[in-house]
Amino acid sequence: MTFTVTHDPANHAACLTHVGGVDAAEIKASRIELKDVANAHSVRGAIIDIMDASIEADPVDIIENVQELVDDLLPGTKLGFVGRAEDQETVSMIVATVAHSLGSRVGQFHDRDKALCWIRLDWKAAAACDCLPITE
Repeated sequence: MTFTVTHDPANHAACLTHVGGVDAAEIKASRIELKDVANAHSVRGAIIDIMDASIEADPVDIIENVQELVDDLLPGTKLGFVGRAEDQETVSMIVATVAHSLGSRVGQFHDRDKALCWIRLDWKAAAACDCLPITE
């Protein structure tokens, strides 16, 4: 498994970064660690970054883990998903659809810095910085 989870106090975020192939076992393990870091620090948002990853898990495994993550994060925690454009049409759409259906605020991004800005700032300030998600 090749992932890291960090706390970014400057942006009030917990950040999960995947590298290389990502199977269902890694998604589950990383989701649990992301939840633990996010809740321990009462962050405003959590980032899932797959810019350098290839998701090999089945859609049903992704859906199940997104549901668990949204259920386990503290209420009001934003979820930012960072991926390449081609991933936004598949993996990211699954994440966004499931998270939205569960009442979570999720944004899709091609740039990690913009995702962190979106988490750190309120809507008006994020818009002024051009840090709004490509979809929300």
